[in-house]
Amino acid sequence: MFQQRAPTEQIDRYTGPYERWIYAPELGFPFAFPAIKDGAGTHFSALMEGQGMLAQKPGIDIRVPPLWSGNPQVTPFAIFDEGTTPTFTDTDTQDTKLSKILRELDGARFRLNMPINPATWPTTYDPETALDGWTPPPAPPKAIIGVIDDGIPFVHRAFLDSTGKSRINLCWLQAARAEASAAVPFGREVTNTEIDALRAAHGRNEVAMYRACGAIDRALPELGTVLTHHATHGGHIAGIAAGNDCYVGAEVLPDDAQILAVQLPNTIAWDTSGIGKEMMMLSAIEYIMHRARAIADHFNVPEIPLILNFSYGWSANRHDGGSSFEIAVEDLVTARKAVQPLTELVMPTGNNFANDMHARFMAPDLTGGIIEFGWKVMPDDRTSSYLEMWLPPGINPESWEVVVTPPEGTDLDIPGFIPVSADPALAGGDPRRFTELERNGENIGQLSVDKHQNNRWRIMIALVPSVPWPEHSRRTPVGNWTIKVDMGGAPLTGAQALDVWVQRDDDPTQLGTGGQQSRLVDLSGSAAATPLPPIRGFGCINGIGTAPSTIRVAGYDQATKVPSPYSGSSALAILPGGNVIMGPEMPLISAVADQGAFRPGLPSIGVLSGSGARIMGTSAAAAAASRLMVANIAAGQDPKQGFEPLPAPGANVTLEEAKNKARSGSYRAPPVCGSQPPQPVMNGGGVGV
Repeated sequence: MFQQRAPTEQIDRYTGPYERWIYAPELGFPFAFPAIKDGAGTHFSALMEGQGMLAQKPGIDIRVPPLWSGNPQVTPFAIFDEGTTPTFTDTDTQDTKLSKILRELDGARFRLNMPINPATWPTTYDPETALDGWTPPPAPPKAIIGVIDDGIPFVHRAFLDSTGKSRINLCWLQAARAEASAAVPFGREVTNTEIDALRAAHGRNEVAMYRACGAIDRALPELGTVLTHHATHGGHIAGIAAGNDCYVGAEVLPDDAQILAVQLPNTIAWDTSGIGKEMMMLSAIEYIMHRARAIADHFNVPEIPLILNFSYGWSANRHDGGSSFEIAVEDLVTARKAVQPLTELVMPTGNNFANDMHARFMAPDLTGGIIEFGWKVMPDDRTSSYLEMWLPPGINPESWEVVVTPPEGTDLDIPGFIPVSADPALAGGDPRRFTELERNGENIGQLSVDKHQNNRWRIMIALVPSVPWPEHSRRTPVGNWTIKVDMGGAPLTGAQALDVWVQRDDDPTQLGTGGQQSRLVDLSGSAAATPLPPIRGFGCINGIGTAPSTIRVAGYDQATKVPSPYSGSSALAILPGGNVIMGPEMPLISAVADQGAFRPGLPSIGVLSGSGARIMGTSAAAAAASRLMVANIAAGQDPKQGFEPLPAPGANVTLEEAKNKARSGSYRAPPVCGSQPPQPVMNGGGVGV
């Protein structure tokens, strides 16, 4: 049984449901991804929510990464306990270590993120040395494309200019072994000068280049040997967005379309909760904007047009632009647009439309003020599973209750029950309440409620894996769990909705997580009788891509021009009077994600020069849209030149019109990949071995 620790031992600034689950040894900590459960527990990443800057404290090294923004809404930072204050004991766990560190800091509110490997921590962090070792291109770039992803093959010939020099100006490897002194707070920054020197020193042996600069390191699990694989997500996306290669088959980008890149920790996809990633992601966006400004300053020109491609996300979250990451993104993009209107953050809509991972319940779906649905947990799932329910803003749920029942033939020691109200014993942070789900005296899950950001209530369920690990006997019963929400005297009315999202939990094959995707189940039997059943793909969209300024890109089939079956969509609802309403998080652009039924996905580069691969998904569609916009800007045209405007729904929109708009957006981008004949290899090209 999980024993609540004394308040002085808790992470006292803010303990949300994911932080509590992930960092408590009695709960989900043993099943967390390697960076957390195998971490040394001295170096951490975190976010400070609320404006202000962090001050150094005795015994703690606090590092804020390169920031473009002067007074950010959310500040990413990294911390290292230097062994003086606070003092750890042998019995301190990850969460108590974090608590002791964070208690020393000044600030309104902190959120925990993933640990940082001590080997990636440079002895000296000097942000003033930015651009040291960088070779300026011959002229100021007409446009910069930023790529944030994993496994970026930055020495690949696809990223060379017409003279054989690297168009990747700078690449921050966030999980690489650090040098003694660096202009980044952790990891390693590789310059174009170093890339060109590596290519000159190692000929065609690109694997040797990556080893020489520390981009392949088996001793660092968050970096590892991903760049020895045939293909990576980051390589594929970077190739489409910014590469010139016959495997991409796109019109060549000019030399003055330069590149900035950030490689996230390669095991960032291990975690199925979403926790731990925002600091790395937000740091990457700030870094690219910061370095773009530094390049502009070098040439004594204004801010350079920047298209930033971030083909990443997860399925659960608020979906209203109100998460910490989205608030920070909106602040950043809006501020940069004010000084350089040609600034865009491009993100995919996601690939879960057809996976039964979203439900929307409204007043007609209630029976006596109660909704009931199923959550199917799959066998052989080696990762934790998560389900979130988000209440409509402004509702008072004090009469609401939630009951969680395990699959038929199994039971819990105590019924899984929680009222949707704050626990008065948990002071500070958001109003919240927790209870554990236990079976045979062992914890298998957590049921919680919290008023996220103190403005919207969330109900969350976390479950341990469904297969026991060698060192842990705990496991979740397989089958349909039943979730019942009793709304008491405050049921949903009018346009109010209870939205349910399941976190993505499948297995990225290159990482071998052993995850199996859970899904929602309709228990009412009425799905066939309604034009918009509660469990639906409409509303299943990238959970961190709903900030208003973000360009969301959906995917379509090039042969038929219909949405790809998996492509994410904004939310829809039918009001009791029959009016159809659409969510504000609609995609703006639809781009090719599949070339046809017999050519699913898009072609792009493999890791080594001379290799190719295909990938399906809206990530590739987003990269294609980014490439087109950069090419247009570099040519002095409007970013959406050549995009086809799609019909706008009328005042009294029909359901079919709304469905088309929710999945396709306002513009259809033309095909990019495979649209050109193979290009000759540029100077300095070659096949890696």
